[in-house]
Amino acid sequence: MPTLNIEGRKVTVDDSFLKLSPEQQNSTVEEIASSFKAPSTGRLRVTPADQPQTFEGGPPGVGEDVARSAGAGAVSGAAMFAGGAGDLRQLLSHGVSYAAEKLGIPADKVDQFKSLIYEGASRASPATSMLANAPTTEDVSRFAGGDAGARNIVGQTMDYQPQTKAGAYAKTAAEFLPAAVGGEGGLIARGARVLAPAIASETAGQLTKGTKAEPVARFLAALAGGGATALASRPGTAARALAQQLPDGITEQMVNQADALMQEAAGRGIRLAWPEALSQVAGRPVLTNMMRHLEASPQTEGQMGEFFAGRPQAVEGAVRGELDNIAPVNRAPSSIGPQVGRAAEETVGDVRGAINRTAEPFYRNAEAVQLAPADMQRVEALPGYQQARDAVRNDPQLNRYVAHLPDNSVGFLNEVKKQLDQAARAERNPINIQGNQQRVAGIERDAAAVRQTAQNASQDYATALGVESYARERYLQPLLDGPLGKIAGRDTTTKNAIDALFPRNPLPNSEQEIGTAVSALAHRNQRAARDLVRAHAESTFNEAARDLQTGPNQANGAKFRVAIAGNPQQRANLQAAVEALPNGQERWQGFNRLLDVLEATGTRQNVGSRTAYNAEINKAQGAGGLVRDATKIAGNPTKLAQPLIDKYEQWKLGRNLSQLADILTDQRSVGLLRNLARVPQGEWRRAAGIATSLIASTNAARQINKPSGK
Repeated sequence: MPTLNIEGRKVTVDDSFLKLSPEQQNSTVEEIASSFKAPSTGRLRVTPADQPQTFEGGPPGVGEDVARSAGAGAVSGAAMFAGGAGDLRQLLSHGVSYAAEKLGIPADKVDQFKSLIYEGASRASPATSMLANAPTTEDVSRFAGGDAGARNIVGQTMDYQPQTKAGAYAKTAAEFLPAAVGGEGGLIARGARVLAPAIASETAGQLTKGTKAEPVARFLAALAGGGATALASRPGTAARALAQQLPDGITEQMVNQADALMQEAAGRGIRLAWPEALSQVAGRPVLTNMMRHLEASPQTEGQMGEFFAGRPQAVEGAVRGELDNIAPVNRAPSSIGPQVGRAAEETVGDVRGAINRTAEPFYRNAEAVQLAPADMQRVEALPGYQQARDAVRNDPQLNRYVAHLPDNSVGFLNEVKKQLDQAARAERNPINIQGNQQRVAGIERDAAAVRQTAQNASQDYATALGVESYARERYLQPLLDGPLGKIAGRDTTTKNAIDALFPRNPLPNSEQEIGTAVSALAHRNQRAARDLVRAHAESTFNEAARDLQTGPNQANGAKFRVAIAGNPQQRANLQAAVEALPNGQERWQGFNRLLDVLEATGTRQNVGSRTAYNAEINKAQGAGGLVRDATKIAGNPTKLAQPLIDKYEQWKLGRNLSQLADILTDQRSVGLLRNLARVPQGEWRRAAGIATSLIASTNAARQINKPSGK
């Protein structure tokens, strides 16, 4: 079908038009221009001016009209989607002109004002410049190639005019199709975003058809219908606020883990808030800023304060209850140190005894072996031999062990060697002000010569020395150098024992020797070992939980957790110590769960200055300016209703902070949080999907800026 462009109108005529002569075609065009006030549609038969327009084969039926209207509406809606920002600009311009006319302001003044606004918007920012120069729907249509470029899949142009009410509703609904693209919800929910504003707009248009109010009525009705649908499809105000603040990556499984942590805490008398539990599970802040806002806000400060008021006492009760599982209260804590000191000393003695018992058979086999005369002469010639020999023979307590042995026997020479070793140690002792390094070196050389001579005389003696050397290096010395050796002794104090086992900055990989030490103590004195571990934990808590000038320490649990297990090695050593006690693994499981709960309390943020913070919140929740909202709309014209919805929600949020506080502090909110975690984060933040038709919902709405009669 050929298409004519007459007076800016697009008219489709049948093929018989092409058979007319040029003069007849010109005449026909003039008749059409004078006979029709609106674009003709369908397959138009050219008729004289005094006869009404007709369709070839008669007017289309309802079904055909609906199909053609929907097709034309879809094409029109696509054009309006691209030209919506420009249509909005024209709508605002028309409103300014209308108001100026009513106020009696001259047109030239209005035009001057509009020019200033245009220049300012063009220079203010890229976003406002885009709005000021955005194309209109008609600009988009012309750019697409006019009528031919806008032809749709059913062969009709975007200017097809419905012949029935059903067609009119179908075309309007199709113009709203961009509103159904994207957004949360399924097909039904997204379809409702199209139908509600479309039906509202077309109904208002039918009621005001032919009047000056029609364009405005269509626009306002579509806006109201679309906004109501968007609000109805959103979660509640508090849930919406939670959804906006909930970080990406928070899963339903994390919510379940947080719920389990809150139950664990509740079983110990500690009430955790959801931000604390979720932050602990996720390993990063979750909703903590929102909770800080609620604690600072005048509307909810009292409510949140009441929730956290009993936290210090609850933490103290939970900690001391867990300490009772390690050991009951010892009313004589000063006795713990001497008790563990004796146990450690006995353990060291046991190791020494085991080494001696292992070497003893080899000593017995070697003691009666005698040196050759030449070897004995070399020993007797050593400078220190004579003094050491006399010290052994003249001391009844020493001689009693070798009285039956001759001086040239290996057994007696072993006692001489030990006497020389002792003399060297005494000479090297720092408290010996007369000590001389040369004497030390000489005595040590004599001892080495005696030992080597005896080894040459008896292989059993060499074996005995080798067994002792290896066992002392492998077992005894590590024990003496470690925590057990440091606390061995009856004069050990409780504080010294704690410092030896649980230093503030423990050595890396020291958990094994800590576990060994506590296990050895528990083997000797179970109650003393348990008391020592409890004393360490309890004294650490007492220090961390000191009251502040403002009252009980709200962070007592978190500080205790940091002080006792603030770095991985501290935690590993504590675990090794607890697990070394009887039923240690069970005791540690309970203690470890408590540490997790206390760590969660540390994710709570300090409120800081309430004045400064509330000013920041009020600014964020205040109504935005026209330029900001216009910029949002220019960037995405489908969001015209979004600023209005956001203002309503901000206002309502200010009145519902108490409800938000209830959600964050009530463990029964787990269902709501699960639902929020199931929905992809972007879906909650997506625009409501009001199409460009809110700006120019029908062709009539675009006519308000045109002179009457055109």
